[in-house]
Amino acid sequence: MQHDPPATTEPPLDLQLHIWRVSLDPHRVIYSTILLMTAYAIYDEGTLPLDRRGYLALFGLSLGPLFALAMAHAFSDALDMQIRNGRRLTGHDRRHLLGSNLQYLYIAIPPMVIITVLGALEWDANDILVLVQVLGLLSLGWWGWFAGMKAGVGMGRRAWFAVSYTVTGAIVIAVELALTH
Repeated sequence: MQHDPPATTEPPLDLQLHIWRVSLDPHRVIYSTILLMTAYAIYDEGTLPLDRRGYLALFGLSLGPLFALAMAHAFSDALDMQIRNGRRLTGHDRRHLLGSNLQYLYIAIPPMVIITVLGALEWDANDILVLVQVLGLLSLGWWGWFAGMKAGVGMGRRAWFAVSYTVTGAIVIAVELALTH
């Protein structure tokens, strides 16, 4: 039995980032990063070291928005595939949807590791989140560099892309914060 390839908007493999055996779609990773950084910016855990409740709250804050994002995209992608292909989803389609939409959740792993380690070292919760947000902004800069590299531009232009995308990410978060406060 031959399956039609799933209708997808994912970039070709050579335009994705590969970490071990996982291929990451830049669009999904960047979108998740901005969403998660915004969630962290809105949250105010306080200046005390994390307790059990604080860990659970931050893990929920890390996973909740990204899970909702992944489910919304899985739902939308599933409907899109059915409409484009004019047929029911196959097992192959469902596995493809699962794999591609899990990428939204991968972004929670580094912050949760940082939260766990620095929480164990008794850092203040808000200081941990500030560090995670700074690292998130730096990752957006790295994606700007990656975009410049894939575009084939020189080193100076890549640096400009990195700075531009870092600043753009900060502006997006600031606007979302202004709208929520």
